[in-house]
Amino acid sequence: MDAVNNETLKMVMRNWTSGVGVVTSSYQGERSGTTISSFASVSLDPPLVLFNLTGENATRMMIEQSGKFGVSMLAYDQHDLSEIFAGFGRRVEDRFAGLQTFTLKGGVPLLPDALAWLDCEVFQIVPLPGSSLIIGKVVDGKLGEYRCPLVYHNRAYVDIINDSACKGKIKSF
Repeated sequence: MDAVNNETLKMVMRNWTSGVGVVTSSYQGERSGTTISSFASVSLDPPLVLFNLTGENATRMMIEQSGKFGVSMLAYDQHDLSEIFAGFGRRVEDRFAGLQTFTLKGGVPLLPDALAWLDCEVFQIVPLPGSSLIIGKVVDGKLGEYRCPLVYHNRAYVDIINDSACKGKIKSF
């Protein structure tokens, strides 16, 4: 069976709805971050998460150098941060300009007011054609105030604020 062509795969994958986050890292006083939507939990014991970064991404290179990264899971009203860290309107070195950050145990910059944050150490980086699959061991995490997530579908942010799941408060675990 022949593989599907690139354009067909892109069109099919646009129908996959996902949350949006920003993955960040720091190394020798420098910071880098990029928007991700390919993010998943893959194991609870040990606690592992994964995401994919394409090409010669500056954040991927910093993650490789530092051996650690953070994930800020964005809320519905943080699409501006998603755009900034996706590279719209700012150069890589300017993405943190004017933004407050904080850290957990790993010391990587995290974005305030997100839904939740994870602090991770690199578990494995799998080189793929044109990208890298990054698997991280979660060493710390924190929940923010519950709000609806930022959702991306068919190349656009989708409003799910009126969804019943977003109207109530999340229960603590």
